[in-house]
Amino acid sequence: MQFQNFWFFESLTQDEIKELQKITTKRECKRGEILFYAKDQPRYLYFLASGMVKLYKHDFKENEVVLHNLYAPNLIAEIANFEELPYPANCSFESDGEVYLIDYEKFKELFLSKYAISMLFIKSLTKKIKALESFISYSLTTDSYTKTARFLYENEDLFKSLKQIKIASLLNITPETLSRNIARLKQEKIVVKKEGSLIIVDYEKLRVLLI
Repeated sequence: MQFQNFWFFESLTQDEIKELQKITTKRECKRGEILFYAKDQPRYLYFLASGMVKLYKHDFKENEVVLHNLYAPNLIAEIANFEELPYPANCSFESDGEVYLIDYEKFKELFLSKYAISMLFIKSLTKKIKALESFISYSLTTDSYTKTARFLYENEDLFKSLKQIKIASLLNITPETLSRNIARLKQEKIVVKKEGSLIIVDYEKLRVLLI
């Protein structure tokens, strides 16, 4: 487990990395697999190393309400660990992925007293708040074609693994609009479809769309 490759653990020493590895289990998950349910007590600190998960609840009519989508690399619902509260929502994988399960009691004992790690918890929560603010601003001011291009540029693997109806939902556009945007990207020879997946063939032209 290459913890040092992820920003959350970059301040740890080699000895600390070895201690962390001793209390961590790696789990590979398939799309649709449940990671935890609402009201479960947190036993692990979950670190999403690859893939995408959703946090969701059900309303009084049993309709699914998605509260948040998280992309790797990211901590998942760490506030529940930090506040020692039950999980506020269900969590399941929206794509195949990999997650590290860190024994939270041992993590708290060995690491949480360290100033750098405590600050990383705060940094992680702050990043989520900033991401939400950015998403709101981006959704209000950016056209659908640029949204599609940016998501493809930043999440090429997810674009291949997620259904188009899910991508459209994430971008807050209709599936029909997404299809038109993909057709335009093909027409401009930025992407091609190969073996059922979209492949970027001109990264520079795609990047220019985002400037």
